[in-house]
Amino acid sequence: MSEEFLPPPRLSNSSPDQEVTRSSGSTSDLIIPNLSSHSDPFPVDYVSEDSSSLQSFADRRDETDPDYEPPQESASNSSKPRVTVSTYLPCKLDELAPELERSSAGMESQARAFTALFGVLHKNGIVEKKYVVPRSRLESSFRRDGHRRIEDLANRCPEAIFFDGKEDKNIRLSFKDPTTGKMVHSNGKRSHYSVVEQPSAVPLGMFVPERSTGQGIALGLYLYLEKRKISLQNLRCIGGDNTSANSGYQGGAFREFELLLGRPLQRSLCILHQVELPLRQLYIHYGGGTQAPGTFTGPLGDLIMSSSIWTKPIRVYKTIGKDFPRLDKKTLDNMSDDASLMYKYCIAVETGIHDNFVYRKISNCSTARWITFGTRILRIYLTEGIALNAHATECLERLVSFIVNVYYKVFANVKYKSSLIDAPSHLYDQIRLTKENCQPSEQQVVFKSIQINSYMAHPEAIIIAMLGDKKKEVRQKAVMIIKTVLASEAYVRHIENESGVRRLKKVRQYIKPMINFSCRSYHELVRTKYQKVKGPDNPPKKLVYQTYNNEWEPVTIPPLIRDMTITELERFHIKPMEIKIPCHSQTVEHTVALVSQATQRRRTEDTQLMNVLQVSSARKNFKGKVTHRRFAETENSENAQLPLKKSKLRLEDSDFNRVLYK
Repeated sequence: MSEEFLPPPRLSNSSPDQEVTRSSGSTSDLIIPNLSSHSDPFPVDYVSEDSSSLQSFADRRDETDPDYEPPQESASNSSKPRVTVSTYLPCKLDELAPELERSSAGMESQARAFTALFGVLHKNGIVEKKYVVPRSRLESSFRRDGHRRIEDLANRCPEAIFFDGKEDKNIRLSFKDPTTGKMVHSNGKRSHYSVVEQPSAVPLGMFVPERSTGQGIALGLYLYLEKRKISLQNLRCIGGDNTSANSGYQGGAFREFELLLGRPLQRSLCILHQVELPLRQLYIHYGGGTQAPGTFTGPLGDLIMSSSIWTKPIRVYKTIGKDFPRLDKKTLDNMSDDASLMYKYCIAVETGIHDNFVYRKISNCSTARWITFGTRILRIYLTEGIALNAHATECLERLVSFIVNVYYKVFANVKYKSSLIDAPSHLYDQIRLTKENCQPSEQQVVFKSIQINSYMAHPEAIIIAMLGDKKKEVRQKAVMIIKTVLASEAYVRHIENESGVRRLKKVRQYIKPMINFSCRSYHELVRTKYQKVKGPDNPPKKLVYQTYNNEWEPVTIPPLIRDMTITELERFHIKPMEIKIPCHSQTVEHTVALVSQATQRRRTEDTQLMNVLQVSSARKNFKGKVTHRRFAETENSENAQLPLKKSKLRLEDSDFNRVLYK
């Protein structure tokens, strides 16, 4: 290599005391400055984090240089603001995180959608610059909003807590290996229990118990609430399904949780399960059954599982049913699509008038919810060209009669009056309608199912219902019962203090009662009597009730009103009691579905909880599908004055719509 291609040494910029060394190479002599006396030949301030202030090394000169000119700041850079997503969006990405999580699209797809949106806006001249929304920006927004929602859980002080569980399969798991200390990613199955605050229906998260027993579930729930720092000071009610793992009076999750708290809680067991179980037992009574989830056997099994039953023509059928209740449009709109479709089928069976809804697709059957099972039974009854033998025809007609006259009437009442106060009256209506519309053999099947799940006929639930009754004499009777129970408990405590022997249990056992099927009102569902209390000084009588195993247990004060004084209780003589806690657990089941989806999308426990909280918040803000009518009816919407388009499928003047609503 010749010397003409070598760069000349920059001696003018070197300091006077800088040594210059000459390399000993065979090709040429290269002059290299010795920088050993400098700690850093390129100071950090040469490179700035702001890309607009980056300058090359050659442009950096000392102010003592006569040729030095200070850099001129561009007028465009000083006046034009930095272009960000917030420049063109009316909100931050953190506020959009719930709706973005509600969609099933991944972070990468959402980032591409935002980038494409800004590209189209730039192409049409709406924005001056294209803006790329990276995936990391969306992930950081998701995490900021999610962490804020998790921190807000510590401020919750619930009045009631409902929970339900489900085993999720093929979920994405991430955990730390205790031996190696590394994160392990795998797929597996796990039982997640969802927790919801009532009556606000706000998800509080989910937990995984070590064991699926009542004690394990209660301990897992207690530790989870303690971990999230959720206050249990005002907790007065607990609810869920009426399975033995939850409601068992010895070892049930409700009982074990009360023992951990050290005080009793009001029970709210799902009344909708109580309504559906007799329909299942009646189907088994007529030779049917279930082998697997969604698989039915018996004379109607193949027709129930048919994937095209709703495409068949309608025959001329005999009407079944009488005095079927009509719901108003608001109540019907708040129901699910399956429940509203079944309501229309019941109207068609009773009146003999139908509409195009009979050709709508019916959802698949599920043994967890029997609403689609009943809808398919009604559609089979209306279908033409089905060959059935005498036994199958009788089975079909009896099931249709039970669905129209008993099942859906109680189901609609529960949806219309869903307060905990109304639970015993729903149970009484189910018994009354069964006696009016069912044969003796069918009554035995239904009454046996009701007796097995008679938790909402407990005296504590009946006393709460009587305090909320519209009749003043019923409320006065409830206050008298409470005074009697308080007097007997006070006397027993007085005897305990004198003798030192404890008689009263700190946490009572919630034993289901023996139902009086010959009752004439809901406050006569349970047989009660007075027993003498052993002790001196003319002790008061003790009120007891008959349990399902023919024993007699003392009536206890409902935990919801245990802290009230006599003066506060006597106010119910004037005004009925009001409770917003629901008597069913449908909101918990919605959260269970959200948890199952979150376990498929997220790996860690915190990100799964973020997903559940954000999707639940998005569904509350905007329910249902995004349509022109729903958007125009949204409160404070700018498009509220837009004209509404009439649906082609809506027949306002049809004969069926005249008998559909109240």
